[in-house]
Amino acid sequence: MVSPTPNKRGVVLVADDDPVMRLLMLEMLGQVGLDGIEAEDGEQAVAYFQSMAPDLILLDVEMPNMDGFSACREIRRIETGAPVPIIMVTGGDDIEAVTSAYEAGATDFVSKPINWPILGHRVLYVLRASDAIVRLRMADAHNRAVLAAIPDTFFRLNRDGFYLDYEPGNEMHGHDAIAALPVETCVGKHITEVLPRDIADRLLEQMRGVLDTLHVRSVDYELVRFGVIHHYEARLVATGASEVLGLVRDISERKRTEEQIRRLAYCDSLTGIPNRQAFLETLERELHRSKVGNKKFAVLFMDLDAFKRINDTLGHNVGDHLLKIVSERLRETTRPSDLVSRGDQSHNLARLGGDEFTILIPDLERVENALAVAHRVKEAMRRPFLIEGNEIFVTASIGISLFPEDGDDCNSLLKFADTAMYHAKNCGKNNAKLYSSSLTMQIMSHVKLEVGLRKALKNEELYLLYQPQIEVRSGDIVGVEALVRWRHPERGIISPTEFIPLAEETGLIVPIGEWVLRTACNQARAWQRVAKRPLRMAVNLSAKQFKDENLTQIVVSALHDTGLDPRLLELELTEGTLMDDARATMATLEQLRGIGVHLSIDDFGTGYSSMNYLKRFDVRALKIDKSFISGLPQDSENAAITRAIIAMAHGLKMVVVAEGVETDAQLGLLQEYGCDLVQGFFLGHPSPHEAITQMLLQPCPEPAPTKSELSD
Repeated sequence: MVSPTPNKRGVVLVADDDPVMRLLMLEMLGQVGLDGIEAEDGEQAVAYFQSMAPDLILLDVEMPNMDGFSACREIRRIETGAPVPIIMVTGGDDIEAVTSAYEAGATDFVSKPINWPILGHRVLYVLRASDAIVRLRMADAHNRAVLAAIPDTFFRLNRDGFYLDYEPGNEMHGHDAIAALPVETCVGKHITEVLPRDIADRLLEQMRGVLDTLHVRSVDYELVRFGVIHHYEARLVATGASEVLGLVRDISERKRTEEQIRRLAYCDSLTGIPNRQAFLETLERELHRSKVGNKKFAVLFMDLDAFKRINDTLGHNVGDHLLKIVSERLRETTRPSDLVSRGDQSHNLARLGGDEFTILIPDLERVENALAVAHRVKEAMRRPFLIEGNEIFVTASIGISLFPEDGDDCNSLLKFADTAMYHAKNCGKNNAKLYSSSLTMQIMSHVKLEVGLRKALKNEELYLLYQPQIEVRSGDIVGVEALVRWRHPERGIISPTEFIPLAEETGLIVPIGEWVLRTACNQARAWQRVAKRPLRMAVNLSAKQFKDENLTQIVVSALHDTGLDPRLLELELTEGTLMDDARATMATLEQLRGIGVHLSIDDFGTGYSSMNYLKRFDVRALKIDKSFISGLPQDSENAAITRAIIAMAHGLKMVVVAEGVETDAQLGLLQEYGCDLVQGFFLGHPSPHEAITQMLLQPCPEPAPTKSELSD
């Protein structure tokens, strides 16, 4: 554990019981120039806060001895100076966890899984916001001290409300509507003759209270002077049985400072529209109003489709600019006249964070009205965005929840709108969907499956099957493809088409892929010892694995630990993975080729490979997708495509593997076309390693005769 260092500006206290999480957090903080102190639990975090006085605290919610919420409350209880910013690291982005964090005194929150690249920048933003608030408060304190040092305007009133005395303060001259009046126009006059009637009545009411209780009272009021609103505070104190002394101070600057602080707390710093906290408070007020008035309203949850791609390709500056324009379009699309013109609509639109926005539609008469707003929002997003010479196109997915049909509390309505939004994305994006209870069941099933998948590796529920790859000319098994399977303890065998996309979505494909690689390499080495001949092992790499910066190290480690010759390992990648970022792809391929492993393109013919890049990628093999093989030999178009792929691959000195061979006729046609290797149910189903061992120990079959040999 890193020892606490002497406190200095830019020090962040990281409290988490997981040493790996602490290490990652410190690494991300170090990249933005911040130092860190580590705490293993809540109690240690509180102790380090008292002794080290960090500039910011990152608190994990789940910790032994004292959890994050308790530690946050304790720090707030014992701190004596300016509040230190506290960011809670929650286990999920649900409203309950967020609400608990804010109730405990947190400044902000970060939800798991953590977006590591932006963590340090998020911390810097919170530090800057905290510093801004401290500076504003210091400025306010300074202003108050200056004003206190300068004599205020004072006056004396009798019980009946007549001025007995009046003396303008030095700072009021030329600014105060009262001070602008000559003394002789006030003394002897009734207060209603000097001030507007409503202000005079309030002062008279408070004056009588002061005379009755002998307690100091104050009245805030506004006066318009030359078209500018000035805020004043009049403090009243009894100076006798029937006299009151009033001290008047211009508090306009304090009001402006308070408004700035309020904007920092409730306004999104990037777009200028309300933030999550402001929207939650607006939603709470609307919920109460609608319950009392028996009204309906809708919550729209909008997320931009593929926004991450824009950030990754064009940069975060362009992404931020896009979010600003998006917020402006939303403001135009959901202006008060579009919703329902009642009161202040300024908080009906908010940015929750990232590319997520919410819209509140009050006084909803029909569901169609909410769908109409969602349609206008979608159309507004589809118009091109011109940023820094780039014409950018985005779409939006929108989820809608309704009060009271879908829920009667803020948390449920926002969560259900979010659920409906994800359903809209799953339906092809650029969609708007209403929430239904069945969606929650789908989400729960999805979450349950994800939890099970996270435990699958640890509980040894994953296993490999191997499908033989046969050399067409000799009929020998020259390789196998490793295929991962999952035996769920309750549901039994779960199809890879169900759990592989989930693993991709959650990032679990990386540790699962590493396990597959190690297990397959170890098995290939075992077969080599048993069969006394080499056998190539083909392992699929997902897009996430291929982009993992540790991929080369993982492959080297697996080969070293298992003792497998690198030339017997073949990594299969799809066309889409290779073409996603050609420059980065070339660098990764060079690293893998440097190790000595072979590379092949899987499902060839279904993607969008450029012939130029295909030549530069220098892969060993192309695997013709089974969709082209399934129609052979009857499908003449597929036959032509298959023949062309084989000829092209041979021209580039690549080996051709045909997948999905299921009939003798297909095998014969592929042999005629000169295909090198084949795999499919006709030649062997995906099988346990024991079955492959038996096949390897059988005598090799006689080479299959060619068509010319048969004719001879």
